[in-house]
Amino acid sequence: MNIRDISQRLRRERGQALIEFILVLPMIFLLIMNLVNFGGFFYAWITVANAARAGANYAILGGASVGGLATPSGANVSSVITEDVKSLPNNASVSVNACQINASSLPIQKTSLIGACASMSSLPTDPEPSNYVITVVDVTYTYQPFIAAFSFPSLGVYLTLPPTTVYQRAVMRSIQ
Repeated sequence: MNIRDISQRLRRERGQALIEFILVLPMIFLLIMNLVNFGGFFYAWITVANAARAGANYAILGGASVGGLATPSGANVSSVITEDVKSLPNNASVSVNACQINASSLPIQKTSLIGACASMSSLPTDPEPSNYVITVVDVTYTYQPFIAAFSFPSLGVYLTLPPTTVYQRAVMRSIQ
């Protein structure tokens, strides 16, 4: 190969890299957009799980410390959870439902802290009902993607995550 052949070959392939870049650019953009939205979804999922756990923990241990507060009310549990999810972008959509189940007395007593115990599906059973009170905290959050461009909800077409409901339940036992 001489220099003339090399220069003619380069002239023929001059725009090839630009065309390939233009064809691949939308896929790279979509990949980055989905990476941001999935990261936000997992952050919301972990935050809601931690908030449910913190609410249940506060419900069973809130009045247990010496010189501490009295037994926590539903408003206290709700404020603990609301404070935990404050960093989420759509935190107004958080819904909290908390219930305490005392199976030592018959009939089984279900005390609602927040919401209605009857609306909670499949309440857990305790293998040692005479010794413990079960506290169940359900937290529901509607995740809205950070980048919702290029989505057509009326057609059911989403190029990224659609709005998704995150539901977490925390169950803890406390000694009577």
